[in-house]
Formats: sequence, structure tokens, C-alpha cells
Amino acid sequence: MLQSLQLHAVTRDIPTIADQALVAHIVALSPYVDAIQLREKSRSPKALALLIERLLQADVPADKFIINDRADIALAFGIQKVHLTEQSLPLSRLEAAFPTLQWGRSFHSVNAVEKQLSHYDYGYLGHIFPTEAKEYAPLGVDYLQLAYEAINAECRLNGGNKASAGKLIAIGGINLGNVESLFPFADGIALMSTLFPLRDYRLDTDQAVRQAAQFQQILTKKEEREKRDKRSDNDDT
Repeated sequence: MLQSLQLHAVTRDIPTIADQALVAHIVALSPYVDAIQLREKSRSPKALALLIERLLQADVPADKFIINDRADIALAFGIQKVHLTEQSLPLSRLEAAFPTLQWGRSFHSVNAVEKQLSHYDYGYLGHIFPTEAKEYAPLGVDYLQLAYEAINAECRLNGGNKASAGKLIAIGGINLGNVESLFPFADGIALMSTLFPLRDYRLDTDQAVRQAAQFQQILTKKEEREKRDKRSDNDDT
């Protein structure tokens, strides 16, 4: 894949973490990630809006944010991306009501990715590796590869290529030891616990920043290798 590999941070919706601490954590993390999904499902609309307002006041760019499910709140704050789930309203209705927004979604099957990813800016597929947050079995890298190949086949069938589909983002149980096995089958990764780790019931911001920097370095090196390989292929033709 020659498009830029992305690193997404996904909040964990921990009610015991004060907004001030969460804002400070996200501010520190922001330079190292491409997107921050505010997955704060337990918050009221007012509480979510207050968090967003504090983050924007702290100079976190609005274009870094993805709002979970609440298109109305995203629009109110000038945020362009909304993350949907299988329980969300149909995409066609949302696009009609909010034509300026971009949409992402969580996927859990190859069939859904194959048929629907082209309608979204990106899609999360997972969980790929075992994680304490999920009791059921992980999908695995082989499943991610199947999804990637299915997307390519669907795009070719429709006269396009992978670049014309949404980005396929792997999520679930990803760490520094297994991340490289995801490529070339993913356009990026999404991390929750790794980038919002707890120590003594508090967010460990120093650890999160170190991890984010290491992941970003891996993705950057991967992109550089792909660019070199493409130049080499072009020189040979």
C-alpha cells in the first residue's frame, strides 16, 4: 500500500478519569497520532460537548477528532468525521442529513468489509489479536488478509483499485511485537489500552507517548520501505 499508514487513538470511556486528566493526556498524545476517536459512550451529549470544547480550547486540531456516533455534536463543533457501528442509523440517511461529514465504521466480517467499505472513509476490523477487552476469539491476521484481498477483488470488479475504497484499519490486541505482521494487509492501526494505559487508576501519559512514538516510527519506516520498493520497480520497467 502506498497511501499513508495511519495511527488512530481510541478513548476507553473510563468515567473515573476526570476531564482535566483526559484532556491533558490527549493533548500530549495528539502530535503522535493521525486521529483520535472520542469513544465516550457513557457520556451525555452535554458532557461529551464539554469535553470536546475543552480539547479544542487546548488547541487540539478539530481535524484530528472522530466522534463516536453523534453526527449532530460533530457538526456543532466543526468536526468532520463520525464513527458508526452496526447499531447506528443507516449510512444513506445520515449522508442525506449531514452531507458535509465523513464516515467510518466498525466491521467484524469479511463480507461486510467487502460490500460496504467503499462507502466509508475508513473501517475498523477486529479484534485481530487476543485482548482482555473481548471474550470471544480474535479474527487473526489471516482473516485480515482475506478482508484485504476481498476488497481488492471487489474494487477490480467495479473498475477501481484499493485506493478507491475506504482505509482498512486493524484494531484489537495490537502491540509493538505483532504490528508489523499486519502489513501489507492494513492501511493503519487503531489502539485503545496501549495509548490510554492506566497505572494506579490514573492515565499513564508518559508511557502512552512513548508507545505512540514507537508505533509511529514503525509505520513511517514501513512507508519509506514501500516507496523505495516502488521506485526500484519503476527503475526495472
